[in-house]
Amino acid sequence: MKSARRENARWPATGAWAVMLGLAVAGCWFAGRTGEPPDHAGDVAADRVTAGRVCRSALPRGMELSCGTYGFGDLRYVCADRRHDGARCRRTSQVTVRNPGRATVYVSYLAGRRPGVREEGPRQVVGPGDETTLRPGAGRLLFDITLRGGDAGPSRLEVVRVR
Repeated sequence: MKSARRENARWPATGAWAVMLGLAVAGCWFAGRTGEPPDHAGDVAADRVTAGRVCRSALPRGMELSCGTYGFGDLRYVCADRRHDGARCRRTSQVTVRNPGRATVYVSYLAGRRPGVREEGPRQVVGPGDETTLRPGAGRLLFDITLRGGDAGPSRLEVVRVR
């Protein structure tokens, strides 16, 4: 026969686990939003690459992270103002990034003449505090910038300039 005390003792433990899970989910959601531009209602360009955007990776050595997907936003076009109708945008010709972390990182870009055609650019080493400029070349769309860290822990990459 089950004891009433034992049955009632399960509810506080279950509730505590539910609260901890909820806090963990909320913490992950807020951490993922760090470095993103403010969310403006009706702002079509909110997910465009701009100076100040940050890409963070805690992946193990040898694994690459897509900064276009996780931090920088759409890399293909640069727009004259944040609220645009599409007419004020031009192809991204170059993106300058800085390594604000303490570990050396490796970056490269993916570009192509049209959607579906992707070529990887040269891999570049970016030391702590250093900057590098990634140029996809004339007539090519910049689709992504990849970040790969070394052995020294988490990696970060920050956009300095976009043209």
